[in-house]
Amino acid sequence: MTDYGDYAAFGRRLAGEAAALIADNFLGTFAVDRKGATNLVTEVDRRSEELLVEAIGREFPGHAVVAEEGSARPGGEGWRWYVDPLDGTNNFAHGYPMVAVSLALERDGELVVGVVADALREEVFWTERGGGAWNGGARLAVSAAATLGEALVATGFPYDKHASPVDNVANFGRVTKLVRGIRRGGSAALDLAYVAAGRLDGFWELKLSPWDTAAGVLLVAEAGGAVSRLDGSAYRPGDVDVVATNGVLHEELRRQLRLEG
Repeated sequence: MTDYGDYAAFGRRLAGEAAALIADNFLGTFAVDRKGATNLVTEVDRRSEELLVEAIGREFPGHAVVAEEGSARPGGEGWRWYVDPLDGTNNFAHGYPMVAVSLALERDGELVVGVVADALREEVFWTERGGGAWNGGARLAVSAAATLGEALVATGFPYDKHASPVDNVANFGRVTKLVRGIRRGGSAALDLAYVAAGRLDGFWELKLSPWDTAAGVLLVAEAGGAVSRLDGSAYRPGDVDVVATNGVLHEELRRQLRLEG
């Protein structure tokens, strides 16, 4: 038994509310702004973040919050929530159906709860430290793929790929020749959840933020997989690069990856 069941239940309920808001507005009309050349934010991102941050503040007024669209709440009790109100904003803005809500709770620097709610498929992937990883009531386990040659993996590209040499393109080129298939779904949170569920055998990406990855990496770990930085060191929320696999493939995939190019 773990001590985090109530927090996980709260996270599932709250993520489900935000996911319903996103689903209700999918393919609708909404304002879209730019945060950079290719990085978008919609009014639905902001409405979802407001819903999430306000609910956390009411339920746990002493908890800190770090959220993608700038909402922040200080806390002095050693608890911190990482909030991605709409992971896959570019997908959402284009009507591409891979979007999610991601919530993670950290206690004294250790991730203890993670929730990734697929806004359009009504799947809620969740975990609490020491309690396994789940999709609703079904327990998750990573895949049994033994080599890259039989693996389906996923990745993504940074928003500044047009200007920065650290663009992940060379990594993509190397890995795609070694694996059975490669996907670029556009939601790191869902990619990580799919590794935990055994739908993907591995995932890596560069230049991520903690709200992108915190829930998903705990899901992978609790489903029996492996997570690290590209250099093999331990992942911590705030690290910008991550590789997650079923464990068997971890070193084989990681050896192909570089932070440059």
